[in-house]
Amino acid sequence: MKTYTTLERPRGDRDNAVGLLRFVLTSTVVLSHSLRMHGLSISHDPMIKLTSGQYTMGGMAVDAFFVLSGFLVAASWAGSRGWGDFLTRRATRIYPAFFAAVAFTSLVAAPWLAARGIRRPPEATFAGLAIPALWLDFRELGVNGSLWTIRYDFYYYLFIGMVGAAGLLRRRWSVAAMWLAAWGVYIASITLGVQAGIEGQHPRLLTCFLSGTVAYALRDKIRVSWGWMAVSFAALAWLGGAMVSYQTWPYRVMNLAFPVFGAYALLFAAFRPGARAAKLNWTGDYSYGLYLYAYPIQLMIMVAFRPHLNVVTHFLISWAVALVFAGVSLRLIERPFMKLRLKPAVAQRPVVPRPHIMVGDEATTAVSAKA
Repeated sequence: MKTYTTLERPRGDRDNAVGLLRFVLTSTVVLSHSLRMHGLSISHDPMIKLTSGQYTMGGMAVDAFFVLSGFLVAASWAGSRGWGDFLTRRATRIYPAFFAAVAFTSLVAAPWLAARGIRRPPEATFAGLAIPALWLDFRELGVNGSLWTIRYDFYYYLFIGMVGAAGLLRRRWSVAAMWLAAWGVYIASITLGVQAGIEGQHPRLLTCFLSGTVAYALRDKIRVSWGWMAVSFAALAWLGGAMVSYQTWPYRVMNLAFPVFGAYALLFAAFRPGARAAKLNWTGDYSYGLYLYAYPIQLMIMVAFRPHLNVVTHFLISWAVALVFAGVSLRLIERPFMKLRLKPAVAQRPVVPRPHIMVGDEATTAVSAKA
């Protein structure tokens, strides 16, 4: 196995652990939801304790998802034929499986829960199903609390397509300026409570997404070294516990540091894996389906078997059942739609002047998570 000194990889290289990381992150979100459904997210969430109340496991996993997504979507733009090809790739990756999950939640999970007095079912009409899918939003988040992040992903796909079409992704300074601007708004939103008319989640999620994008733009300059990994880990540990107490410090400093130190640690884990980790990338194929179906399945299992469940058994049973749904989604929906838009490779669209790129997520990582 060849060892690379930077984040840059030759075209077609598969020596990474992106798929495995996504599978682990998705499973972490599922565990976080189990803790929440049992009312133990504050007292038993290990990340709450490690970070002095600044982060939950689910929150950190979502931020990590957006860092990886920013890196891989920038790579996808670099390997696209232009605006239309890029959006087609992203839409066929997101919409079919999302629409199926909305249908399952609306027509199966919500009525089943409503019949037991838990949730009210959404209207089972074409508009009730099509409109949420078209906007990548879903109003019954009480039934499927995972779907709220999907629309942010698509917003940022559109954003990358626009700035890519304008040629800005070819200029490193412009990518860095966009990230600094987003990070500045994020800092203001936490330290000053400034929203400036911006939807609450955008400063956080866009900053993490652009951390991945700027890392891709500077991939030939960012060294992948154990020394910098140690520095990043030490900084996160210090900001998460030793320096900051959520009870006495007015700002969530670790949240602001994660797009820097957390992003580096994550990309280090993704692109300097051992051979065994790289071989487990196939697990990432199930990440998107697991993310889409786990929440309503967790709710249904909780309602049906609550007296016999604890957090661990609830998580394991829900995770296993949702994994079956993810496998069906992968084989019957995701892969067929991805094959429909596959075309012969064309000359890449470089983000930076260097000739070698990492191609899009579907060709390089063989993962099927939502990036």
